[in-house]
Amino acid sequence: MQENIDSLSMESERNEDAVQTSADGAAKADRRQRAESRISPEKQAMRDFREKVVILMYLTGFYEKADREEQARRYLEDVDASGETREKMYERYREIAGAIGRIDPMITEASKGWKLNRIGKVELNILRVAVYEMYFDETVPVSVAINEAVELAGIYGVEQSHAFVNGILSEILKRHPVPETQE
Repeated sequence: MQENIDSLSMESERNEDAVQTSADGAAKADRRQRAESRISPEKQAMRDFREKVVILMYLTGFYEKADREEQARRYLEDVDASGETREKMYERYREIAGAIGRIDPMITEASKGWKLNRIGKVELNILRVAVYEMYFDETVPVSVAINEAVELAGIYGVEQSHAFVNGILSEILKRHPVPETQE
C-alpha cells in the first residue's frame, strides 16, 4: 500500500514538473514574441545573428578543441540564412573563441567568487558574446550589447538569468569602462 502511495506521489511530482516545464516553455516563447515585436527588421536580423552565435558557442563548448571547428560548420549548415550570413556567423564565432582568454577573466573578476564552471553554460556564452561586442566590436554600442544579452538570457536562461547577466555585465563595465567613442 505504501509503495503505491509513494509511486503515485512520485508520478504526481513528475506530472507537476512536466506542467511547470511546459509553462516555462510557454512563458519563454511569449517573452521571445514580445521582444521580437518591438524591434525593426534590421535589428531583428542582428538579434537572430547574435542568437545563432550564442547557440554556436554553446554547442561547440561540449566538444574537444580539435572537433569544435567541424561541429561549428555542421551546425551552420542547418541554419536558415544565406551562405554569406553563415560565413559571418562562423567568423564571429572564431573571433569570440579567439578572445576568450581576455573575455573569461573579465567575467570571472565580475562574478565575485563564482568560478566559470559554476555559471550556467547558456549564461556564460551569452556573457562571452556580450563582452566581445562591448570591448572588441566597435560597431555595437555597449548599451545594445547589454540589452541584447539580457533579452537572450530571458529567452534561453533560467528564471533569474536576465538579472544575473545584467549584473555581471554592469560590474564588468564598472571595472573596465568603455571609451566614450564606443558607447
